[in-house]
Amino acid sequence: MDANVAGTEFEGVNVFVAMAIKEMEKIHGRPKEKIASGKTKDGHDYFINEYPATKTYSQWERVGYVQLPRGVAFIVLTSRDKASYQKDSDKLEKVLKTLVYLEPKSAIASGNGYAARYDQLKDQHAEAQIEPLLTEWREKAPDDPDAWITSANYYFNQRQVVISAKKPDTGDFKLTNKKTGKQTGSISFEQDQGNMTRAADLLEEATTKFPDRFDIWCGLAFIYQENGDFDNELSTLKKMVAYARDHPAQVKWQGEPLEEPADKFVPEKLHEYGLYYEKKENAEDDKRWFQISTLATQQYPNHAEGFNDVAGYYADLGEWQKAREFLEKAQQIDRKSVGALINLGNVSVKMKDFTSARKYFEEALKLEPNGQYAQEAKEALRNLKKK
Repeated sequence: MDANVAGTEFEGVNVFVAMAIKEMEKIHGRPKEKIASGKTKDGHDYFINEYPATKTYSQWERVGYVQLPRGVAFIVLTSRDKASYQKDSDKLEKVLKTLVYLEPKSAIASGNGYAARYDQLKDQHAEAQIEPLLTEWREKAPDDPDAWITSANYYFNQRQVVISAKKPDTGDFKLTNKKTGKQTGSISFEQDQGNMTRAADLLEEATTKFPDRFDIWCGLAFIYQENGDFDNELSTLKKMVAYARDHPAQVKWQGEPLEEPADKFVPEKLHEYGLYYEKKENAEDDKRWFQISTLATQQYPNHAEGFNDVAGYYADLGEWQKAREFLEKAQQIDRKSVGALINLGNVSVKMKDFTSARKYFEEALKLEPNGQYAQEAKEALRNLKKK
């Protein structure tokens, strides 16, 4: 078993689990949802999903999800085969029943009782008292970024409960007729547009008060992304990049200085936002991927990732010459990038430039004779011999 905590953008367990199921569905298939539920030793709710082995994933797994104050914990039990799973699967719930949440020392030591009070109200489901507390926190502690972050997360994670006759989607609850046993509908948790707007407004305000906090900028971009508002997402990313370019030494993540230079950290963040659209695999989202990647190449011309992404966009369009030009730029920036060499080889094959293709694949093998790309390069060279 191994334990982890969901990313800080997830405060509600249902939202996190819906995302996790969606991301894992291609490999794991759909899980058996909520096969067990209960409370931890100190009274936090948990439930368990089961992931049987599939054709693409041989191991059996079950995951326990725990709703903590302002966060989600999850514990994964993995078994190599069904026999091991049947023998050990009950151990996960035994662990969940003994789990205890520890209050972060930083929250206690800071002397700021708002965070602790907020956690307490969340645990008590005292919704009527939470919003006044958050307003007071922002008013009384105007220099505390957490007042804005916590407020925005609270509104972002609010969901409308929708009961309908439609089939349950990922993360929904099934409704079943007790007499017939037939499925009759579903209960879903949908984002409330007014609360999404409120969350975005709070983080917009926070970026002007705490412009060095890049976790706030990224949180705002994420909200716009989730809301389908690409124009505001791109605008936010551009403002974030502008600040980083002007104040590279001041950039922080969750209040701490970056562990790597801003000119490496920021383009990698842009790459992550671009991949969100690339994975959707449609023409409109590909254009959004291209816009974010182009921002990276313009503002960080010494970072290869953006050029690789732009090349990928042109390759998807079948514009091989443009794809090769951007891959060549990426390879000039990072001479040891085996991935860029493999991509250059593949694009050269598409262009029927077999001499260049052979050169790129051979160079890739020299750099990484036994790495993840070695097999691909060897297979490509065998095919080139046939040509």
